[in-house]
Amino acid sequence: MAVPSSLDEIMAPLGARRFIDEHLGQKPLHLEGRPEKFLDVMSWDVLNRLLSTTTTWSSASLQLVLDKEPIPPAQYCAVAPGRDGGSVLRPDPARVKELLKRGATLVANDIDQLTPELRAFSQALETALGGKVQANLYLSSKRRQGFRAHFDTHDVFAVHCAGEKVWHVYEGRAEHPIAHPMFKTLGTEHHEKAKGALWKEVRLKPGDLLYLPRGQYHDALADDGACMHIAFGVTYPIGLDVMSWLFERMVAEPTARANLPGEADALAGRLRAIGDRVAAVLAEPGALADIQRLMAGYRYARESYDLPGLLDEAAERFAVKASGLKLVEAGGRWGLARVGTREAVEIPVAVKDMVAWVIARPGFAKQELVTAFPKEPRAKLDKLLTDLQRMRLLDPAA
Repeated sequence: MAVPSSLDEIMAPLGARRFIDEHLGQKPLHLEGRPEKFLDVMSWDVLNRLLSTTTTWSSASLQLVLDKEPIPPAQYCAVAPGRDGGSVLRPDPARVKELLKRGATLVANDIDQLTPELRAFSQALETALGGKVQANLYLSSKRRQGFRAHFDTHDVFAVHCAGEKVWHVYEGRAEHPIAHPMFKTLGTEHHEKAKGALWKEVRLKPGDLLYLPRGQYHDALADDGACMHIAFGVTYPIGLDVMSWLFERMVAEPTARANLPGEADALAGRLRAIGDRVAAVLAEPGALADIQRLMAGYRYARESYDLPGLLDEAAERFAVKASGLKLVEAGGRWGLARVGTREAVEIPVAVKDMVAWVIARPGFAKQELVTAFPKEPRAKLDKLLTDLQRMRLLDPAA
């Protein structure tokens, strides 16, 4: 079972279009899926391997919570040499395991770059939604609740990987919260009042997904057995990002750089002048283009290494993006068609067998293609790979 590589696959069987039209930024969604749907995104074997690379983790990236209270790092960490010099508080596996046995919730932060599968899943969300994606893993058990009712300052795509967990989703929703102390320091009493009535109780099982718009109040409780999910958080460009751009733009404006006058009337006039200049700057055609570029590039860099392909052309790898496509024939002519439609892109007969070989797999190394078609000239294979990339059916892959 391959990692879902598009929003359509992630939101199956609902589909990307209906999700965006009916739920994105509007209301929660519980989407039931096959148990194996997210198996390649995260499994117990992968989690054990990641946690066992102990020098990866610190008290910031790996946290523990018990009965709704964070466990102080001193209770599960020890001072250790840092990878970049100095020292860090590094989780001690023996202490972490003891606390997990007691029912503590483990939170592994910022894991979206730690495996190719997590990176691919995060990139699929970023590409479709135009936001930055960051992923945290939550491991809990023994019906011990890790967190009180709260909201997040980003959209949440909770991908359930193992065990079962009951989520309480409340009617209350904070209005466009952001990661700022104004929202981060709200107390328990405020949250209990603001969460409102229970909207729905949702039991998540492996393969399920729960979408929560940012600000939606919720809490969750694992069953007795071990339970694991990954929360993919999505943040989008907001008005304050325009203000950050505007600050840099206004550096060029003498009115913005000048000392503020102390006399009240003069100060009021200066503020009006600054406001007028800000309005003029935002009305410039270049401002619109700049903000559009900011929005188009609003995602994390997810570069990967292609070794030994970088040094050895034959080892170069490709990811196939041919989901829902099939090779069809009519009157001796061949084409690629999407399942359920009659429209097709014609494929030269001379390469139809190679195209069929390519779209039948999720990815391959260039050398595998060469081995599969040893009689084909290398120039012909190179052209095929170039053409398929131009058609967006292939992407270079690590």
